Parts: sequence; C-alpha cells; structure tokens
Amino acid sequence: MGKRILFVDDDKNILTLSVQLLREAGYGATQAINSDVADIILSQGVRFDVLITDVVLPGRWDGFSLAYRARELHPRIGIIYSTGFPEIARIRSTGAIFGEVLTKPWLATDLLRVLDRELQHGYAGAEM
Repeated sequence: MGKRILFVDDDKNILTLSVQLLREAGYGATQAINSDVADIILSQGVRFDVLITDVVLPGRWDGFSLAYRARELHPRIGIIYSTGFPEIARIRSTGAIFGEVLTKPWLATDLLRVLDRELQHGYAGAEM
C-alpha cells in the first residue's frame, strides 16, 4: 500500500468517487463524511501522510480547524483543501495551516497532481 490519505467531504458522491480514485492510483485512502468522524479516525493512531478536506463541513470543526487538529495529532501531515468557495478558503487560510486549494468541481487529474506535489514538497514529503 502506498501513502495514506484521509479524505473528508460531506458529499457522498465526491467522497466515494475520490476514495476510489485514490485507491486505484495506489494510495491507502480512508474516508470520513464529517469532521467528527475524521477526528475519531485521526485519534486512532494511524499515521496519515495527507489530509484532503472540504472547507465547509458538518460536525464540530470546519476544514481549517480539522487541519489544526490533524497537525496536533500528526505534525508532519500534509493538508489539501477542497472547496466550492475558493476565495473564502484563501481569506480564511490567512494565519491558518495553509495547504493548496482545489476548487470544486475539480478533475481527477487535478487531485492527483496536487496530491503528488504535496507529497513531494509539503509537510508529508519532508524527511522525518
């Protein structure tokens, strides 16, 4: 199994198709339908290389707060935000843990390109 990815989105279609795409590309992909489920998964001690999260999520946290929580538990985790509201994501990310923003609707090739870049150059690609 390749790098481990946690994908969080409240749209079941996006979630299912994205996780399938990631698995077909050789990644170990885990899914969460909201920030509460994502927090439970992150708290179980499994090491993830990248968190891909929607910005607007149901549950205790939005995507930015979830990214902070993920970094508390996994300091080297890479972050990618996926959103239909790119301007809000850029404004809200000021001072936050910033990752690249994928604007919905994105293509499968966009997701894989940004993920590869994050793994190569972001937190997840850094030497431990």
